[in-house]
Amino acid sequence: MHLRGQPAVTAHYQQNHLNNYQQQQSETNAGRSCPQLALILITLFLLLTAVILAVIALLNPSWQVVDIREFQAEHHHGLYTDCTRAERNPSPSRRLESFVEKSPLHCTYKFDQHALDNVEAQIHDIDSNAAAAEAEHHQFYGWQKAVLICMGLSLIAALFSCTMGLCAPCTPGCAVLHSTASFFAFLFAVVAASVFFFAAHRVDSRFVVGLVGTYEQQIGEAFYCYIISCLLLMLVFILSLIGAYHALRSSTIQANQTAACLARREQMAPLAGHWSESRNEKIVFGKTTV
Repeated sequence: MHLRGQPAVTAHYQQNHLNNYQQQQSETNAGRSCPQLALILITLFLLLTAVILAVIALLNPSWQVVDIREFQAEHHHGLYTDCTRAERNPSPSRRLESFVEKSPLHCTYKFDQHALDNVEAQIHDIDSNAAAAEAEHHQFYGWQKAVLICMGLSLIAALFSCTMGLCAPCTPGCAVLHSTASFFAFLFAVVAASVFFFAAHRVDSRFVVGLVGTYEQQIGEAFYCYIISCLLLMLVFILSLIGAYHALRSSTIQANQTAACLARREQMAPLAGHWSESRNEKIVFGKTTV
């Protein structure tokens, strides 16, 4: 035996149950998005730190440093700049002062035409002038241009990754682009660091020949600063992968839940229509039908 008014009660109950279910799911999604938002904020902070360190390393001329004692000068060979610092030793009478006072750096650009002319003039006299051997390191080599290009591409990819990271909480596609751009930023940074490291350890780049001795160039602070930037970019890439995975997973779960809700609404639609027809017929509740 089936009651005519029972579908109305059932439909009303299912509608309330569906509304409560949707509210619970929205609260669950909101709770789930909080860790994702925190992860994105941490990733963006590390990414900005890596970009700042890369810019500092790019502007710093201390990629290769050599102390030429016979010239009483310290030479800093950067990627696109060359700097010289004259050393002034204290007088013998000032015995209490054991430090060495150093003058400021005087820098020139490798692509400066006047500096290039001076380098060319000294290189032609390399057999009779010891300073010409050191001036040879002031040339703008191809590997230095390659390092600059890779660093520039890494910075562009990092800035694009930062932009996509800001949009990642809105759409999973931006999270995927954020992870992809982070990978290319890390890749180009590693290529730049590798090219410099191997080129700087070549014999012709590593040693400077003077009048009375040969001096070895040391890796400067700029390279180590850039290595820290590379490590941060690697960490950013790993965190962005985790964030992209959770964003895609949350999007898939939300899509499945939406499809399930729509399916339930379609199932309840005939019940609601049947209940409306029963009210129009004004049949007394409790009357049985065969």
